[in-house]
Amino acid sequence: MKWMVTDKSEELKKMVTKESWYVEDILRITAESFKERNTDLAKQVKHDYWDVYDAYLEILDFSQVLLGTFAPNSYYLRFISGSVIVSKILLDITDRLKDIAENIIYLVKEPEINQSIMLPEMFSFSQKMLRRSLRIYVDQNIEGAAGVCTQDAKIDEAYSSFKEEIIRIVQDNPRLINRGSMLLDISRSIEEISDFATQIIETTCYILMAKHYKCYDDELHEFSLEIFDEYQ
Repeated sequence: MKWMVTDKSEELKKMVTKESWYVEDILRITAESFKERNTDLAKQVKHDYWDVYDAYLEILDFSQVLLGTFAPNSYYLRFISGSVIVSKILLDITDRLKDIAENIIYLVKEPEINQSIMLPEMFSFSQKMLRRSLRIYVDQNIEGAAGVCTQDAKIDEAYSSFKEEIIRIVQDNPRLINRGSMLLDISRSIEEISDFATQIIETTCYILMAKHYKCYDDELHEFSLEIFDEYQ
């Protein structure tokens, strides 16, 4: 029976991996759409969202069959439930990318704001974070997981800096408020994508060690009430 659970768990991992390929490609297309001010690519992002949604539903159905058929425990129970969580995180990331695409469609009708050149770098950083966190899940090896927390802190800093700069620009020139608001929405979505990447790390840690970990203060910490209180 154990070998069957192992084989089916590998099949589940392949399904999540396939979903992650979709998401990474959609993230690439979204970044390209923003950089080139290309509405056709933005519309493709909105269309491709449904491929990820379908992949999530397939994973959800498959995992329910595994749980009902094999009644797994210990690692395999954590892996199956954790894989569903990772799949949902990927769907949430794609939802943010769809939001960005909708903003791009409206944004290209407006003249650029010079500070928008900061966003491609944030896109690139979030791509690296997502790729690294997914590799950790696929390999089921948390080596290097703490590095994702450090990268997340850098994205948070970039978002805060960008937000302050856009607010200053809009205050100086209220006519730019619509463009500024859309750029802020995009930057916030990128920051949220980096947070989702850390959630993949935290979920993988739980799968492997049966303990809850949290990215906090640039590092990966075992969860505690003290961290919870400070995090709030």
